Amino acid sequence: LIQRFQVEPNELARERPYIEYNIQFTREAFALNRIEEQPFPAEKAPTPEDIAQNEVTTNNIRLWDHRPLKDTYNQLQSFRLYYDFNDVDVDRYTIDGEYRQVMLSARELSAEKLTEQAQTWVNRQLQFTHGYGITLSPVNEVSAEGLPMLMVKDIPPVGVFNIERPEIYFGEKTNNYVIVKTKTEEFDYPRGDENVYGHYEGKAGVSLQGFIRRLVYAWQFGDFNILISGELTPESQVLYYRNIR
Repeated sequence: LIQRFQVEPNELARERPYIEYNIQFTREAFALNRIEEQPFPAEKAPTPEDIAQNEVTTNNIRLWDHRPLKDTYNQLQSFRLYYDFNDVDVDRYTIDGEYRQVMLSARELSAEKLTEQAQTWVNRQLQFTHGYGITLSPVNEVSAEGLPMLMVKDIPPVGVFNIERPEIYFGEKTNNYVIVKTKTEEFDYPRGDENVYGHYEGKAGVSLQGFIRRLVYAWQFGDFNILISGELTPESQVLYYRNIR
């Protein structure tokens, strides 16, 4: 009743003192009340001396926009319909002794893009468990054809870095659970008309050893196959919190 008949008709006047208290103590808590303001006369154009003194910065000015670059990565480097570059990020690495700003994206696997015939439980949960590799290019270089200068590319990845474990089990599109260390070989990447397979070598994952554990996860995911599948072993593990965003 107090809120309805006293506060709401004069909301700003009633709440102003408390808003001011909130602002005041927030400023004091973060020492914002001790900030000293000084004028900064920024010039419109840098001088040659400014450019020379900030060569590392000017040599890494970003020219590429992440949106068209993502489309370009997908056109040039996805290779198969079930691979997808979900987003392009900006990062910095030392390359050939020089600190470089680069743009990169992970080649993730989208199980929903498998063909209709391939949409089986074994494929989605046991075999197509991970993406593979990345694509990386400098922020400020363009080829004669108007394309990014790829510093890391292809499957398996080649380039300026030696990527020892290119498998991507955790990413931005990894929303489904998978089971690793099973009797089913995991798909790594295509090589010509054949496929290369492997097994999970990471440390994450929850053991599915024993009937009770399998029963619990079968109930959690609403998936009876976890309980009855003959592909699971005592070493099998389930990965389910895989989206890193």
